[in-house]
Amino acid sequence: MKSKLIALILLGIGAIAFLAGSYGIYQLYDKSGEMEHTTGVVTHMKTERIYRNRKQIYKHTALIRYQTEHYPTHVRKELHNPFIFQGSEISLWYNPEHTEEVIIPFEDGIASGGTLILGAVCLFLGIVTAKFKKKPVGT
Repeated sequence: MKSKLIALILLGIGAIAFLAGSYGIYQLYDKSGEMEHTTGVVTHMKTERIYRNRKQIYKHTALIRYQTEHYPTHVRKELHNPFIFQGSEISLWYNPEHTEEVIIPFEDGIASGGTLILGAVCLFLGIVTAKFKKKPVGT
């Protein structure tokens, strides 16, 4: 009984995470066709330390300069990748009609891909747990 409940919980969490990760990857793929691809350079980096519930959280905000079809421009974005520093070149996508609308595909891909993999692992563990049968004692 207990293993069936665990299997159902794993299958539910796995299905939701798998669908959310798939949707995020699909949205990234869909935006890929309509946005222009370019390389940007992090010109300024600001790291802010925030205290929440006895935890230290670091918020990284970067000023990214990139070249559009007509003119150079910049955008300020919050980055979640701790390995991007001032002077780093990063791949980004921008909307040609609204050049300040920027997507950093590596960060969005990591988040969606991680959710997709977590969902797949939970689904696998749920299926394995559901098929697992205990042997009777003494045989």
